[in-house]
Amino acid sequence: MTRYPVYAPDFQIQINGDPMPAAVRSVVTGVSYQDGRNAADRVEVSIANPDLRWLQEHIRGLGFQPFPTAVKIGPVQVVNFAEGTFDIDNKLELSMGYAPDPLEHMFKGEVTGIQVSFPNGGMPSLTLVAHDYLQRLAEGTYAGGFGFLPDYLVAMILSARNLLIPLIDPGVETISTAKAIIDIIFKGTGDKQGAACKGESDLDFIKRLADRYDADFWVDGDILYISRFIKEYSPRLTLTWGESLVDFTPQMSTVGQVAGVSMKFTLRELRTTFLVTVFWDFDSESLGTSIVPGVASKGPPVGGGPNFTIVDQAISSPGDIVSSALVILHKLREKLNKRLTGTGTAIGNPQIRAGAMIRLEGLGPDFSGNYRVSSATHSIDSGGYKTQFSVFKEIIP
Repeated sequence: MTRYPVYAPDFQIQINGDPMPAAVRSVVTGVSYQDGRNAADRVEVSIANPDLRWLQEHIRGLGFQPFPTAVKIGPVQVVNFAEGTFDIDNKLELSMGYAPDPLEHMFKGEVTGIQVSFPNGGMPSLTLVAHDYLQRLAEGTYAGGFGFLPDYLVAMILSARNLLIPLIDPGVETISTAKAIIDIIFKGTGDKQGAACKGESDLDFIKRLADRYDADFWVDGDILYISRFIKEYSPRLTLTWGESLVDFTPQMSTVGQVAGVSMKFTLRELRTTFLVTVFWDFDSESLGTSIVPGVASKGPPVGGGPNFTIVDQAISSPGDIVSSALVILHKLREKLNKRLTGTGTAIGNPQIRAGAMIRLEGLGPDFSGNYRVSSATHSIDSGGYKTQFSVFKEIIP
């Protein structure tokens, strides 16, 4: 069972560092927090809007014609209790959990939108929408070049440009630095594949960098993480069906799955082609590699199962092999880890977060075990506190 007293779900919202005004807090009808990797986290705060009082305050906050402290709408006098609460770009923080225990800090970001609803015969409502600071990276596209700078330094520049503190895995730093040095030696110019060169957003570049180095990225507060290693390998909690685990729907599929991923390389100087394959040996539960000449690549698939071949990669530097090998591993890990996935609902628990390892019990020998959380949605409303989540069975960490 969860250690939290499930009868008293609670949340706390701060706007620009101050608690949400009591007048607004008293009419909050629901709070939802969506947590995931490689995408911006999202918070929605649903607020009852009687007499359109909060719409009046929102218009004031946007800088339109100001309203007096009290305004008259028909026979009802509306008082603006919370000046500035609904402004776009306000800082918003969210904590969730159960009273009387201390609440767990879940989210820090900015208000990015206001949604208003006028239902037929119901109470008007207003929804504050906020995203974490990763959304800053998606704003606009740029033109320019980064020369021979290693990828991790470019990522640091983009982080600073978006007022984020970069925390990059030492493995990514080492590999990208070595690749840049090798490229300078063999190519004379370095790898000029930068986000600005392709007219893309900073977020697009970070995504490409993560794929290139088989890494994940996410924002926690003001810090941008880019890491090849998730340090949590033991379950942080156990959910049991019929107790803390309300429901679970697993899905096992081999559609589109592969046993190996290959990339064909062409050495232009020697006009030689060879095929590099990374595969998973299900019998020994280990990774294997195979390198064969291009003429032998038409034989039976390596690893005893279907293969996925990436388009030809022309090699002009050993650095190309380094980055391409990581791309192969990333693709194989991505595909194998989708063989067993599932979605579930649990009694609300702040510990169920994207990237966490959790254990599911009571599901029989086939589906009980450890799972990696890919996304989670925490919601508190009139029905209480619940957590919906998606997980996958991690074959290759």
